[in-house]
Amino acid sequence: MKYIRIWMVALCAVFTFSLTSMAQTVQQVTVVSVVQDERGNPVSGALVSADNGKVSAYTDASGKFSISIPSDAVVLLNAKGFKMQTLRANAIPNRINLAAEGSGQGVYVPFGKVARQDLTGAVSVLNPETYIDKDFNLTVEGGMNGRVAGMLWSNNIWGFGDAMVYIDGVRREFSDITLPEVQQITVLKGANAVALYGTQAAKGVILITSKKGEANKQQISLRVNTGVAQPRALPRFLNSADYMTYFNEARRNDGLPEQFSAETIQNHRTGNSFRYPSVDYYSDKFLKKFQNATDANAEFSGGSANARFYSNVGWSTSSGLLKVGEGANENDNRLNVRGNVDMKLNNRISSSVYVSAIFRESRRGRTNYWGNAASLLPNRFTPLIPINLISPANKAALGMVQASRNILEGQYLLGGLQSFQNNPIADLYSAGYDRNIQRVLQVTNEINADLGGVVKGLSFHTLFNLDYRNSYLQSINNTYAVYQPTWNATSDTITGLQKFGEDTRPGTENINNTAQRQNNSFAAWFGYDQSIGGVHNIAAKLLGYTSSISVNDVYQPITASHLGLQASYNFKHRYWADFTGTYANSTRLPDGNRTGFSPTVSLGWLLSSENFLARSKAVNYLKLSASAGIINTDLDIRRNNADAFFIYDNIYGRGANYVWNDGVAGSNQTTTSTFGGNPNLTFPKRRELNATLEGAFFNDLIALQATVFKSEMAGQLTQRFSLYPNYFNTFIPFDNYNTDQRSGFDLMLNVNRKVGDVELSLGTNTTYATSKVVTRDELFLDAYQNRAGKPVDAIFGLKNNGFFNNQSDVDNSARQLFSTVRAGDIRYADQNGDKVIDNRDEVMIGRFTAPLTYGINLSVGYKNLNLFVLGTGNQGGYGIKNNNYFWVSGDLKYSEVVTNRWTESTKATATFPRLSSQQSNNNFRTSDFWIYKTDRFNLSKVQLTYTLPQSVFGKSFVNGLLFYVSGSNLYTFSKNRAILDLSVAGTPQMRSYQAGVRAKF
Repeated sequence: MKYIRIWMVALCAVFTFSLTSMAQTVQQVTVVSVVQDERGNPVSGALVSADNGKVSAYTDASGKFSISIPSDAVVLLNAKGFKMQTLRANAIPNRINLAAEGSGQGVYVPFGKVARQDLTGAVSVLNPETYIDKDFNLTVEGGMNGRVAGMLWSNNIWGFGDAMVYIDGVRREFSDITLPEVQQITVLKGANAVALYGTQAAKGVILITSKKGEANKQQISLRVNTGVAQPRALPRFLNSADYMTYFNEARRNDGLPEQFSAETIQNHRTGNSFRYPSVDYYSDKFLKKFQNATDANAEFSGGSANARFYSNVGWSTSSGLLKVGEGANENDNRLNVRGNVDMKLNNRISSSVYVSAIFRESRRGRTNYWGNAASLLPNRFTPLIPINLISPANKAALGMVQASRNILEGQYLLGGLQSFQNNPIADLYSAGYDRNIQRVLQVTNEINADLGGVVKGLSFHTLFNLDYRNSYLQSINNTYAVYQPTWNATSDTITGLQKFGEDTRPGTENINNTAQRQNNSFAAWFGYDQSIGGVHNIAAKLLGYTSSISVNDVYQPITASHLGLQASYNFKHRYWADFTGTYANSTRLPDGNRTGFSPTVSLGWLLSSENFLARSKAVNYLKLSASAGIINTDLDIRRNNADAFFIYDNIYGRGANYVWNDGVAGSNQTTTSTFGGNPNLTFPKRRELNATLEGAFFNDLIALQATVFKSEMAGQLTQRFSLYPNYFNTFIPFDNYNTDQRSGFDLMLNVNRKVGDVELSLGTNTTYATSKVVTRDELFLDAYQNRAGKPVDAIFGLKNNGFFNNQSDVDNSARQLFSTVRAGDIRYADQNGDKVIDNRDEVMIGRFTAPLTYGINLSVGYKNLNLFVLGTGNQGGYGIKNNNYFWVSGDLKYSEVVTNRWTESTKATATFPRLSSQQSNNNFRTSDFWIYKTDRFNLSKVQLTYTLPQSVFGKSFVNGLLFYVSGSNLYTFSKNRAILDLSVAGTPQMRSYQAGVRAKF
């Protein structure tokens, strides 16, 4: 990367001011400057001019010139091959950096790149190279965490849902690139910023640009990280004796006899654990304390002015948490290789080729271990049967042992029952394994042609990609027999075995679940970029774009195509205007409505260039921009959570068989309707208005970017059941009716200060986003149940009034229709006063998505040592405790939450309803009894980095070496931390610790 360095040897300004209408004072000043590149060589051809266009100077190789500049002038600095920069005459710094063309400075935007100063609209920019050594993350999501204002989580912008991810201009996925490969991340939030991506862009775009080589700068970088991770929390279920005790209580509550005797309970508490099992599938008998992860990365870059290259080779591996059988072999491996080449074919034509290959492999035991661990009762059976406890006199049982092909560690048979012929431990030892294999190949080509010989400032560009992704499951499928022991009545001896199932090991490697996905796109555009007198700056694009994603066994590809026009103008880099529009086509809509025009406009104003701020010592930079627009989209033309085609047509299917009245059987089949057609179906539309303020203050001590927005997603598809009688339900068409509104603000604020050897950087990113349903097809009898006017993610449920304390409470309260109600059950509020509790009494009780999210990052550096801390949090959201860990009825497994259940003696302090051995539909349904606040502050990352002084290496080939230790997902500060940290029936959340080293050569 090249820089122009202008060292101001002497600088005075001409102060012009009016003392009276008849008098002025003007001072003359001489400016002597030296213009150099980063190697100290003089750069000739640098033009400096005042904003009136009359004062200018030319710098020759000697680097000396003399100019006069009014104190309130805007100075434009320009040199061939470098981006122009605008400065105020009274605030020219001692050192001025201009970015060389193609040097990596500037901001990547859809189908192009602009200088940071010319960027308008709601856009956030991250350059990972500036912070990755202080805050290393392997994934892009990790590198964005807490750093982007406007993002509720990794790819949700302003609450719209899943934003599109584009890598090098092509629609791809986060997993297709690692953070060390990334040069820049541009988060396009506003409608004007995303418009050139057409119908796919309505929910925002995350544009990721991979690294490129630099001319005459050869560099090698190696990085290695290794670490461990441990569960943040594990479910805590009751042991067998406690479960039996509480289940007996549940039976008594239902007026039923107890199921377990006191002797049986005591035996399971203190007796032989194989005869009286009490299995904890989360114990260290089956789980490791830590799992391991290691990754390594090598980067190579360099080249000449005619050909530059960048390559990256990365490898990562991690183990699982299980430690028995096939669980000990579980792992994930990834190898990624990237090669980027930028070539200057001649003075007019250049081309770039980006190739990426990814190889992933995951090995797992053939079991749903975590699901079984959360559901299998601890007393149900023993998963392992000791062979040494089999009576020597029982020849039949010993014969079964000799015939078994699954003797574990030479001393155990697999346990089970006729009703449970699989168990998670046996699965790990004997069921075989699955290897999920995925291969990804991505090729991108860009061609750029300078047509300045035809029309000055004109260029032509093409972008083409071919991505292929395939995956398959390679597995060894074994079956195994389980055994149910018969125990001696007076001793812990097995007197018999009953076998269920058979041992088979076919030795055949099976290939199934094969999937292929092909992604092709092509874009071509004319560009025009011209500056007239350094005052009028004009840029334009005329674009054609098409893409297609095909998946095996799916007939209809996902296609997108549009024409785009962008026209931008700025006056002296002080006032900006941008119009971007696309004319899009969608195959998901009926003939006649498949095309739509999406207009957007953006305006910008550099306030700090105006006279009223030109002399301000507090304001270094202040820019205001606003944009508005309409984006036609087909992203929400979906049905049953899948992309929908022909949804505008009458769709029929085949129903049940029937016979004629004569009773003669036949293969006649009914015709059924799925839904009716609507030839007037059209695009849903995102309508938006937003404004952004950017500023730098107090000699760049404070940097700020803030955006306010109001957006509406109108014309979303729904079937309007409220307009038709029930018997027309299968004929009701889809219609553009539902509308949602989102509004709020996001704020980025950074403070940077250096005092002596101490460098301090404090940053915060805050987003406040609310949503509201504007229109819904609904026909509730009670207005309080209407979704219109409520948040899009509103939670509706019953409001509770505590527990029924006795039968009198039950008799004197509104009748609850969900199931039989007894003392200790949850009592609900009668919202409509009809003395009946049913679904009509559901009201809004919370919202899922927290409206306020934030990230705080602190970096403190002292000489060669740096401490980085990242915190993230959210406020205002709710969750529901509705999985089997909390909703316990029937013979489901009991967790520790039941210990504070309602009883006659605990009714004053109980936090859980009475236990029941029946299905308790009254208690276990959505209500505010089960919701909890998700307010939290996460200590997300701490990293300590030490960089060896350059003097250590002298003139050796080593150009830099640093070491670091870090911890991630360390702690959650929350009233409900125990719930937030818990994962039930799934892989636990992990807290990780890492150590790493990075060397440059």
